[in-house]
Amino acid sequence: MNSTAQIDVPLKPDDVPDLVNRFPGGYWKYDIIDFVLLVNPYFPPQEFLDELKEALPRLITCYPSPDVQMVQLLADAVKTPADNLVVCNGVSELIPILLGRLGMRIAVPVPTFNPYETTALPGRLSRFFLPPPDFELDVHAYAAFARTSGVDAAIVISPNNPTSRMVPYPDLLYLASALRAQQQLLLIDESFIEFSELGRSASLENHLLEFPNLIVLKSLGKIYGACGLRIGYAASANEQIMKEIRAALPTWNVNTFGEFFLSKLPHLAHAAQQSWMRVGSDRNKLYADLRGIDEMRVLKPDANFVFCELPPHWPDGDVIASKLLKDRRILIRHNGGKTLQNGKRFLRIACRTEADNKVLVEALKEAAD
Repeated sequence: MNSTAQIDVPLKPDDVPDLVNRFPGGYWKYDIIDFVLLVNPYFPPQEFLDELKEALPRLITCYPSPDVQMVQLLADAVKTPADNLVVCNGVSELIPILLGRLGMRIAVPVPTFNPYETTALPGRLSRFFLPPPDFELDVHAYAAFARTSGVDAAIVISPNNPTSRMVPYPDLLYLASALRAQQQLLLIDESFIEFSELGRSASLENHLLEFPNLIVLKSLGKIYGACGLRIGYAASANEQIMKEIRAALPTWNVNTFGEFFLSKLPHLAHAAQQSWMRVGSDRNKLYADLRGIDEMRVLKPDANFVFCELPPHWPDGDVIASKLLKDRRILIRHNGGKTLQNGKRFLRIACRTEADNKVLVEALKEAAD
């Protein structure tokens, strides 16, 4: 697949600070190499794209199927019973329902994916600070924090965004059990788990019946390279929570392109697995190359991106990002907008192809000079 999208929208000087600092998205319009959005460059395969192109005239003129059929397509693709699933227009559609409409009081380990913090209602957010330099989640301390904070639910992203670190599988099972005993929910976002060494074998989605206090949230765009289709889901055996989520969703919240995509996924399982392995290989090389930069501190990644702290003598991340975009049309993400001390000293770098990643590493070295 091509490294860049050739679109006739020139990159103007005034665009640079906006692209570097804003909430991500809309980059398809520009001739840039995007290391911000978290993608899978090896999926979907060309055969699917060809089928989609042929079906486009029909898909664009039709309503999608009723929800019950859409959920069954999802169940066939992810191998989870349909009764335990809700399909959504990306996880970003579920977060306002859980935290806004249902008004959950939540505990959140930070740094994290910003919408979990920004969507919580006033007075209903308790931040649990992950300790530098490794930002690992101590599940025993977190369970105790959830108990003393009196929250309705504790949130975990595993692998975490932005740190790319996975919470060990036994630790997650302990946390689910501890929160169940405390009559609290565990909301776990597993949107990147397929890129980890253990993959879905370490998913708590395998334990829904054991833990009725468990809600698994999952974006499909990240692992399937289809973020623009906006498909995700919630999985839980908690009938009351699932009923409330379904009641809050519109009748047609996933479009026909998403439906077509879901219908093809069972036939593309092997191609998907191969793509995840390939992304993992590229990510490991990117990790090694970034570690080769003098005084760059890099966390060992489990997802399809790498989290690193800039060398002490380098400029802040927003300065580096602006220089790369101006000089090389390369877009990277600093973490100045996170709940993270000295966030601009940290970069979250998406893994692209091996060739693109090499270009990025060399550009980083040049930008620091």
